[in-house]
Amino acid sequence: WLQSARLVAAVAELGSLGQETESLAMKANFVALLLLLVASHCFGRAVTVVSIEGLMEQSALAFVGKVTSTKPSGMTTELTYPTWKDVVFEWLIVEVEVIEPIKGTKVGQTVRTYMLSTRGDGPMFNPPGTVDPKVGQHHLLFLLPTKIEGTFAAITAPFDDNQSIFLLDRSFRKYGNYRDDPKHFDKFPDYRAKYEAIWSLVDDKGRITPDGAKGLRERCKAQIATPPKKDAIVHLQWKKQTSKDGWQSNVPADSKAPAKAQGPVTKP
Repeated sequence: WLQSARLVAAVAELGSLGQETESLAMKANFVALLLLLVASHCFGRAVTVVSIEGLMEQSALAFVGKVTSTKPSGMTTELTYPTWKDVVFEWLIVEVEVIEPIKGTKVGQTVRTYMLSTRGDGPMFNPPGTVDPKVGQHHLLFLLPTKIEGTFAAITAPFDDNQSIFLLDRSFRKYGNYRDDPKHFDKFPDYRAKYEAIWSLVDDKGRITPDGAKGLRERCKAQIATPPKKDAIVHLQWKKQTSKDGWQSNVPADSKAPAKAQGPVTKP
């Protein structure tokens, strides 16, 4: 409702601008902005957000890790969404060294992790939440196995990798609201708890703080002791499923019969 109200207000304001100006350039800008607003409004999608405790309980592996290598896997997948038609989704193979073990790992272990990347032309509204890993970066990772032996991926992959793999860098632009004013998240306790965990693991100079991992292990002792579900797995290959009413969704590519939809459900 709030998004709709904002859209109506924005359209009214832009419409007023269109009436007041005789400039063709201004009118063109008005149309472009209106289309942008409508597109972003119509193609909204839900993002999978899980609390730190929930991520810890669901994961097979949880740890603070350092990226040691990253390369394209050559494996692509289809993800269906109206604004993603011209985008190629390819999995990256990312080697991550365990710096601080939390669940199912040990110091020095290398974990081969699949992370989604995107490439293509044109704007992409509401894109999948990717991580964009770089060698030398530190992350807090919550992972489950894939069907490829010895490999793992984010619990919330492929649509929201960045909701279970978190960059440990206080200067990261997406952490700006919390960095500038931690009280910004008072009304969203799950978000606040998540950012507090991230802040506890790294200092302002980018150094990993062992006490932060120790505190997280204490805080989530029960969840760490809880094994993931036996059938919990991250699928790397996806396909489009269309209902009899024309709704499109994403299901694992090896699904033989109609399966439960995952990710966004839309009409083309």
